[in-house]
Amino acid sequence: MDNNSCHTMEILRIMGFAEEYRQQPGAVPQHSDWDTIFFNTCGQKKKLVARWPIPSNNEYRARIHANNDGSQPAEPGQRCSQIVLEAFLKKKCLAEPLIASHFGYKFISLEEDDEGVTATFTDMDNQEKKIRASYLVGADGARSKVRKSVGIGLQGRPLPGAFFMVHFRSKELTQLSPFGKWWHAFGIHGGFMIDQDDVDTYTCHEPCSADAAAIRELQEHPEEIPYRVLGSLGKPYKFQIDEIMLANAWRPNFALADSYVSRDGHGRVFLCGDAAHQNPPHGGYGMNSGVEDAISLAWRLSALYKGIGGSNLVTSYTHERRPNMMLRLERCAAHIGKFTPMIMRTMTAPNTDIFLEESEEGENARVEIARHLDSVGPENIDRGVELDLRYLNSEIIVSDGTREPRFDNMRYTPSTRPGHRAPHVFLRDDQTSIVDLYGTEWSLMDFSKIESDYQTTNGFDRSDDEASSPVATFKAVAKAMKMPLTHVQLDAGEKHVKNVWENYDYVLVRPDGYVAWRGGKEGARDERCELNEGRIRNILRIALGWKADPGFVVGEKKELNLKINLTSIHGVEEELGMGKGYGDAFVGIFREDKRK
Repeated sequence: MDNNSCHTMEILRIMGFAEEYRQQPGAVPQHSDWDTIFFNTCGQKKKLVARWPIPSNNEYRARIHANNDGSQPAEPGQRCSQIVLEAFLKKKCLAEPLIASHFGYKFISLEEDDEGVTATFTDMDNQEKKIRASYLVGADGARSKVRKSVGIGLQGRPLPGAFFMVHFRSKELTQLSPFGKWWHAFGIHGGFMIDQDDVDTYTCHEPCSADAAAIRELQEHPEEIPYRVLGSLGKPYKFQIDEIMLANAWRPNFALADSYVSRDGHGRVFLCGDAAHQNPPHGGYGMNSGVEDAISLAWRLSALYKGIGGSNLVTSYTHERRPNMMLRLERCAAHIGKFTPMIMRTMTAPNTDIFLEESEEGENARVEIARHLDSVGPENIDRGVELDLRYLNSEIIVSDGTREPRFDNMRYTPSTRPGHRAPHVFLRDDQTSIVDLYGTEWSLMDFSKIESDYQTTNGFDRSDDEASSPVATFKAVAKAMKMPLTHVQLDAGEKHVKNVWENYDYVLVRPDGYVAWRGGKEGARDERCELNEGRIRNILRIALGWKADPGFVVGEKKELNLKINLTSIHGVEEELGMGKGYGDAFVGIFREDKRK
């Protein structure tokens, strides 16, 4: 909700929007840290129990330049509310002459056939409108009426209990600044606060009952929620609230659509964002996954609409996106497990005053929690889960038979292996990223003029005769297929870039930044190295969805099956299970409040 990931910002950079977005009102300055703090109370007897330090964007940008080995993103993330991002993107849409905007229309129903989709809406005057289109995208949130209209099932369910959210402004809270500057602040008894803009806008979340009567009672005095959360185990911490902009309850939910496309993956109705998947905010996977869904789907729809893409572009959308979202749901569940031992430790304590005391016993109780938090570390530095999502079984990826690099949740492993995100690396000017060279759609990255430690295979002609070169053939075949292809020639001085890109002469990058094919390196399989016209046409037909890669196998659709570890610091082992086979039995983490 407030974490625009490195990958999201890299996508905005490729679109040419990154710096403009960072300058929007509400975007946190580049010198601000991303620290998360944990405290016993913000009032009397306050103690900082633990801190997860995460560097500012300025510091991280310096790290990106210092480690120009492909392991870093092209951009740091951006602390900024989803409200600001949505307004920014809406403004871009309204300014685009090719987009006809109808904000305020309400979706009612749809009818899908083999040729297209007819959707029924009501306009702002409640007049019914029918719109006929080749395709329809349902990006209409967790309760997606589009998803329900086409009968796509949803696995998963909410966690027990709920949270009450208060979105507010307070200059005094900024001035008081308990424990200095922070991004997220957690009371060790549950509940947390987010500094949204590093100025005066905050969002507070407190665990509560999902009972409607209990929620109505909280809505009568929403200002009490921030006081209690910052008070935590002490008395409510009061300050002047200038404006409450929003106050409501929400339920943390783990859910995943059975398919991202209607008609069992073969239809004309697509799902994006929360319509396809839902998860609690831990790890920052929700909104950012929605951005990735959008960029993954946009180039497909463009190719389909222009008539240059085949049916595999439709089916591969689910095959690529759904397994990776399942990985993120699993990781989100693991992040929740980081916090529950802390909360359970205070909830099961005979007397919570111990966490406020200056005594040796009080210090030991706080240190016990601090050691746990230090051992599990921050939840927002999963560079593997963020940057290294892999399309391992996709019919539109031209596999090359190479070994898959080891996956690490927290570290990105740079690779140009087909199905991987093409890694960022700076050119020798230390300012231009290779992603800045991409064309508006497909890009053929050409390293053939660069000598490397590897010899190219005999199947690649590296002569200066452009008319007979593989590039000329690529261009000619792409033109015949009406495929928009940008040829990017790297000059001889960019040997480091070629090394990071694993010393291949040619890499075909999709519009979403993923590698579709690569070739031209010693050890590549012989049948993959003959870059004649027939071979190139075959490569592009696979990439554009007209035929499936020979290595593609329709895999068994996995069921959502999560376990959230509720093990306490003292080793009381409990798990919250959800997904197929768990029925309706939950172990609740919303326990009796034992604050004294």
